[in-house]
Amino acid sequence: MRSIFSLVIPVLFVVPNSWAALATDAGSALSFFRNKNSLFPSGQVSRNTLEENLLRTENEIAYRTSWDKKEYLLQGHEILRDIQVARYVENKVLTPLLSLNRSDSSPVKILAAKTQLEILVVEDFWARVKEKSGPTQGWIPLHILQARHDDLGVFSNIVETHLRKEPHLSSTALTTLPRLTRVIPLEITKSFIKVQHQGHIGYADITHFVSRADFANLAYHPKKHWMTVLYRNNNALISQKGETVPLNEVLGYVANTHRGIVVRSDSSFSPPIRARVEILKLEANTWGISKIDGHGEVWWKKKNLLFENEPKVKNTISTDDLMKREIYSIAFENKNSIRGLVSSEGVFRTEDGLTWTEIPLFEKQNLPVSIHPNGTWFVGSYKSTNQGKSFEPFIRWDNIAQAIESAYHRNPKILRLTQIEALPNQQVQILVDTGSHKVKLKSSIGDIRWDVIKN
Repeated sequence: MRSIFSLVIPVLFVVPNSWAALATDAGSALSFFRNKNSLFPSGQVSRNTLEENLLRTENEIAYRTSWDKKEYLLQGHEILRDIQVARYVENKVLTPLLSLNRSDSSPVKILAAKTQLEILVVEDFWARVKEKSGPTQGWIPLHILQARHDDLGVFSNIVETHLRKEPHLSSTALTTLPRLTRVIPLEITKSFIKVQHQGHIGYADITHFVSRADFANLAYHPKKHWMTVLYRNNNALISQKGETVPLNEVLGYVANTHRGIVVRSDSSFSPPIRARVEILKLEANTWGISKIDGHGEVWWKKKNLLFENEPKVKNTISTDDLMKREIYSIAFENKNSIRGLVSSEGVFRTEDGLTWTEIPLFEKQNLPVSIHPNGTWFVGSYKSTNQGKSFEPFIRWDNIAQAIESAYHRNPKILRLTQIEALPNQQVQILVDTGSHKVKLKSSIGDIRWDVIKN
């Protein structure tokens, strides 16, 4: 998914003169370390010397996070993000598929943007993937990847977990799943998931696992369509409307890319395991490993990995910001597309489910929205046949008033459109509040005549 992180905060060290013996020119001298975890430098030398003796590079990432109104710096291995429990993904841009999980390794293949990939192994910074349409495998940085909205992902355990013969805690343990084992559920029950691991098929405690459901802002249900999500409760999602939706009925997710779940706590001052933290900023470095006479292999900060904020488009908001609002109505094209509409103090359209651009025509109104399978978009009393790029009226209110008067033999006090629903055979249904009761009407798309539906 699209990153919105800012620059790395520089860390400064005071270096005693005795460590500067190798410095060749003070203006370009850099500190080097015995390893990347060393608190103090082992010496200084010019960047040119380090570059000329460069053996390899490695990337390291950490996250500036917020939890319980406090900020914490967590290392990459301490939190799990949505992309790390994804299964089917796409690369955002043209990128090389590498032979090893190192930026200086040789490319196996150059992947076109939006190539469909399956994640086989995931690390803090890297993922080993294979082409969904072929056998080619290789490594790619996680920040290059984005999860597909129709991907249910995998389950990953944050503590060692017994795989049991039967779905209860007193059952015989067949084997143990090491931490962060990626499994695909064969069955999901209230308290257990049924999985296959190393030739064993058994049941594991569902509370030990994180899945894409834990990161979901939106979830797709075949009957409820896209709905907003508050959190996962074992084998079910709790929607913003308070509905309980079983995970095995969900067909896809739009995830919160700013959420991390703590899977390891290296300090008593860190958030507890399972805490849901908000990712504020990524801090990342590329370390260079060079061989220096008298010191052997040394580590030095070669460069910051910059994940800049994308330029903000006027009247555009992210999905994460959208979830902080009250959503009046939302609609997507279909279960395989995340192009759609939302009404929330204005009407917004999206191409990717990540950013939403306001449609100025509707100002700050909350209006019902819907998308018909034939491609017609509806916002209030307007429709669009070009995916929301332009709109024209599709309701004549005098016809609506006449239809209601003919059906109930009284004039409506008001006419307020509250719902639009797509029907088969090129038809559309609306719900109109008349002030005294609500009336359903239906019509063929493009027809100005409406028929009242009486229950």
